[in-house]
Amino acid sequence: MRINIKNIFLFLLLIGTLGACDTFKDENSSDYVELPKNIQGTWQLMEVTRNGIDISQKMDFTNFHLLLNKDNTYVLENYLPFVVRKNGVWKVDDPEYPHFLIFTEDDASYNISSAMKYPIANGKRRISLTFSTGCESNVYTYVFDKIAD
Repeated sequence: MRINIKNIFLFLLLIGTLGACDTFKDENSSDYVELPKNIQGTWQLMEVTRNGIDISQKMDFTNFHLLLNKDNTYVLENYLPFVVRKNGVWKVDDPEYPHFLIFTEDDASYNISSAMKYPIANGKRRISLTFSTGCESNVYTYVFDKIAD
């Protein structure tokens, strides 16, 4: 009888131990959605490189602004050589993971795209655009800081 009570007690202890185990339930939904990147706003040109050489100190580039409006129009202020010459409309190739900023000048039937990076530096969002203005041997990278929404 003693062995049966001992076996019953061990069996109940085993059942209690297994029953106390809780399976892990992930509280996070597997339906994670990346938010579209907010690149609209006023962007000030801060750094310029040509063929990998920093030319930012050669002249004051900070007067050049790129305004990316909510209605997907853009305006160039204090024009410098850029991927486009006229105002127009803009879009990105992928709202969540943009790799190209695509411009269409007013009255143009074609698009002009620029490779784009969207890093954060010193706590501020930046846009880095890489393009050629005609001569393919000259590759420019313009780095903009966001100065207004």
